[in-house]
Amino acid sequence: MSVSKPSPGRRKPSATGTRKNVTPATLVPVDAPTQTRKYVTPSATSRKELPAVFARKRARSTAFADEEDQLDEEDVSMKPTMTEQEQIEAKRRQNTIAARRSRRRKLEYQRELEDNVEHYKRDSEQWKSRALMYQALLRSHNIEAPDFPEI
Repeated sequence: MSVSKPSPGRRKPSATGTRKNVTPATLVPVDAPTQTRKYVTPSATSRKELPAVFARKRARSTAFADEEDQLDEEDVSMKPTMTEQEQIEAKRRQNTIAARRSRRRKLEYQRELEDNVEHYKRDSEQWKSRALMYQALLRSHNIEAPDFPEI
């Protein structure tokens, strides 16, 4: 049974997780306002009207309603100051800002890696040219010099 190797032609482009020609300066600023949800049709990414965290919180509060009534009498400061919708919007805003920061960090890190690759390529070419020059110098003086295979 023979194993066929893929042809050395063009490689199929694969997803890298980043867009080309995007710089940290072109990203949406962290302090830019977040857009409100104004969907004409149901959202494909956020299908639930109420996020799971808030649904669990609501279920827990109905399950332990008697205990909470007792706690409310003891400590009034435990009541949330924002409505549930405001909490959802605040959490969404916080998540949006975190995502923007993460995208910026990722892009800066990738740019740094690309700069390092370019730096190491230049260094490699410089050392390669030096090695070839010294190889030629040794051979010009009839001294045996090792061959450097092309990689």
